Amino acid sequence: MMQYRRLLIAAVVVVAASSVFAQDVQEQLKKMEMDRAAAVVKADVATLDKTTSDDYVLINMNGRMSSKADMIEAFKSGSSKLTSEELSDLKVRVYGNTAVITGKADVKGTLGGTDATGTILFTRVWVKKDGRWQSTSLQQTRATN
Repeated sequence: MMQYRRLLIAAVVVVAASSVFAQDVQEQLKKMEMDRAAAVVKADVATLDKTTSDDYVLINMNGRMSSKADMIEAFKSGSSKLTSEELSDLKVRVYGNTAVITGKADVKGTLGGTDATGTILFTRVWVKKDGRWQSTSLQQTRATN
């Protein structure tokens, strides 16, 4: 009976610890998403480069597909310039070394030379590579009223 009680307590501790760990990872990814939005507004290409995988794919709200190099160049050249990006409704789902974040972005400015002002719904995929999270994919959809 005592052995059973010890096993039960150990199982409860493991479940509780893994739940806390999962919440920590979700909060870390939410912060990374918020930091990335701030980097976009600042046109901080160093941060965008560091947090974006080399095989990154972006499908923007206008249905255009671009790469990491295209995205970085758009911020360098100024064809993508956001004056604000406010994120909300972030939902993080973690599957091992992969995470999917969905949310809403209220933006002002241009993306790829096209007016982007309004509300965008998005899905971003993050993958943990070499011990750090990197954005591998972003799909944007303009929200309708």
